[in-house]
Amino acid sequence: MQIEQSSVGNLLLASLSPGDYALFAPDLVRVDLIRRTLLSSPEQPIVYCWFLENGIASMVATSRDGQETEAGIVGREGMIDVATIMGSPRTPLRTFIQISGKGLRIPARTMIAAYSASETVRRAFNQFTFELLCQIAQTALANASYSVEQRLARRLLMCADRLDRNEISLTHESLSVMLNVRRAGVTQAIQSLQSAGYLETRRGSARIVNRRGLEEFAQDAYSAPSL
Repeated sequence: MQIEQSSVGNLLLASLSPGDYALFAPDLVRVDLIRRTLLSSPEQPIVYCWFLENGIASMVATSRDGQETEAGIVGREGMIDVATIMGSPRTPLRTFIQISGKGLRIPARTMIAAYSASETVRRAFNQFTFELLCQIAQTALANASYSVEQRLARRLLMCADRLDRNEISLTHESLSVMLNVRRAGVTQAIQSLQSAGYLETRRGSARIVNRRGLEEFAQDAYSAPSL
């Protein structure tokens, strides 16, 4: 049974015209996306594309000696992997589920065919790709110019934007990769934001209790997405 567009929680798919959505509908499959599910990696050709309806996917760059840092995140606003629509069968980044949720899976060949068939599909997906590139550029700026505490504030705000909730499930281990700092640095940054009254924490999660203050603290490291 085809998935009705009215039931789709992914904003990119939901924004398409009924005619454009029909290009995707026959091959869409709703799936559970549990934490650490691998969606794409440099070692494998892209077989499927993914549309998150909730949850967060993390895009990570990895060096030859195993150093990792997050390049960007994707939630309900977009799709994985944009390399497909840019004409590449592979991606330079490893993308996996960081916060569990649900989503829609589609064969990469269907994604390519729909992108090729419709100018309005291309316009919508090109706009998302542009916004993702802007996010990656802002991540580079934040990593070079802002403190670990400000980068943590940015990351928590970005997750809250995509989850529509203030409580965010993240481990110190995952934040260490996201922020490219040691776990001790993550602990110190969390304690700093908690002491300032921006967060309440418990094992495995953080809750934003002063969103406005956290945004002001993050300064230009953070800008709200166009969700």
